[in-house]
Amino acid sequence: MKTSTRLTILALALAINASAFTALHVAMVDGAERAVLANQEFDQVVVSATRMPGELAKGVCPGTQAL
Repeated sequence: MKTSTRLTILALALAINASAFTALHVAMVDGAERAVLANQEFDQVVVSATRMPGELAKGVCPGTQAL
């Protein structure tokens, strides 16, 4: 083997290893970000809705009929 062939093979191996390392790094960062987002706890949950008229609310709600 000539020196130039060896250097070409070495450069190719380094390029393959660098791309594999980059892909692994991206996957690990993505996994870490997903874990952080999954562990977030919200301080408050605010639910807002308009009030229904009394007659309509009683007609729709099954709780008043069950009692």
